Amino acid sequence: MGDQQDKVPDGAQSGAEAEEVDAATARTQRVLLVTVIILGILLIIGFAIVVATIASRISSSGDAPQVVAPAAVAMTALGDFEVPVPAGYAVHAVTGDERRLVIHLRGAAGLPERIMVVNTRDGRVVSSILLTPDVP
Repeated sequence: MGDQQDKVPDGAQSGAEAEEVDAATARTQRVLLVTVIILGILLIIGFAIVVATIASRISSSGDAPQVVAPAAVAMTALGDFEVPVPAGYAVHAVTGDERRLVIHLRGAAGLPERIMVVNTRDGRVVSSILLTPDVP
């Protein structure tokens, strides 16, 4: 019977073994905590880089190479600009945003319609598009 008293039931641990398990568990938890913190910081930095890249690409999308247009634009003293409308054309519609102004011009009889794109920052005509009929 003395042998049965010396046996430790399954699942029961001595005090020293319990301390080793607690120390190992605490060490594992610290390593996991540091890992989670580092990965969280890396995730935030990566997200910031993605946002900065998107913002940079959006802000530079209006800086496309400028096309030299035949029409000259005159700047006034107040920073306004004048866009010359070619002879025989009348303004049909105007639309735009903070970077570009799109002017739709209708020509007199026999003249094709024209679209002019003007850079609103400096008043330069970025492009002038002639809409010609498709003749088969």
